[in-house]
Amino acid sequence: MEITKLLEHLYEAAYIVDENRKILFWNKKAESITGYTKEEIIGKYCFDNILRHVTDSGQHLCHDGCPLFDSIKNNKINEAKVYLHHKKGYRVPVTVKTIPFYDEVDKKRKAIEVFTDIKNDKDLYVENKLLKQEVITDALTQVNNRYFIDYQLETCMREFDSFKTPFGVLFIDIDFFKKVNDQYGHAIGDLVLKAVSKTINLNIRYNDFVGRYGGEEFVVILRNITKEDLYNIAEKLRILIQEIEVNIEDISISVTVSIGCSHYIKPLTKEELIKDADKKMYQAKQSGRNKVII
Repeated sequence: MEITKLLEHLYEAAYIVDENRKILFWNKKAESITGYTKEEIIGKYCFDNILRHVTDSGQHLCHDGCPLFDSIKNNKINEAKVYLHHKKGYRVPVTVKTIPFYDEVDKKRKAIEVFTDIKNDKDLYVENKLLKQEVITDALTQVNNRYFIDYQLETCMREFDSFKTPFGVLFIDIDFFKKVNDQYGHAIGDLVLKAVSKTINLNIRYNDFVGRYGGEEFVVILRNITKEDLYNIAEKLRILIQEIEVNIEDISISVTVSIGCSHYIKPLTKEELIKDADKKMYQAKQSGRNKVII
């Protein structure tokens, strides 16, 4: 069986590039994870503003530190966790493995990249599906609604009272979102909300929660977490959201967020906790936006 036929039968996403990183093959799973069909991809180059792999710190690997290029150049296998750009604009966490090989047919060096959606572990997918009941889900963004977030906050507070387990809250607000609605219309604004919420939901831990709390406001609950890790996760989300691009015909829309962090290590009411995170979010806005304040 030739290599492309073998790759088409994988459960993992896979594609092949030549030594110039021109994409020669793109399997069905790659279409499923990225939203891009093979007709849209084959013949283009992996650095052509398509997948736009970035790291936790916002490093753009397609132009600086590409694992595929390194595999071809140095004839070695690389593995990494990166965040690829979905066609709809949001960021997907994936594990990638790049494998070099020599094609005996056309006598050229090539490489395969195999990548897996971290969030799609089968058992966790089933668990998440059960949680997404209509009563606790925001209809537009499909993340949790305010009712569910309030309930989880009360649960975390009871756990703190019993076991002194710290947790944290992020209050996230999209910067200048009214301008997006005014300039492009509410339908486009809704697409931006979906891209932001999806990016947050895909890049927090499985035992954490995100919910839409208001129009363009989101609250994230991070359980059993230190103050340092609370800030680090908030900063990672800020970076990933600023890398979002929602493309509508010839229009490309990007946004940033301001994030306020509150670390729960002493008893507060739910209202006091949210107010504290909200206050810090406004401090982030007043100090220039696209920032994290803790």
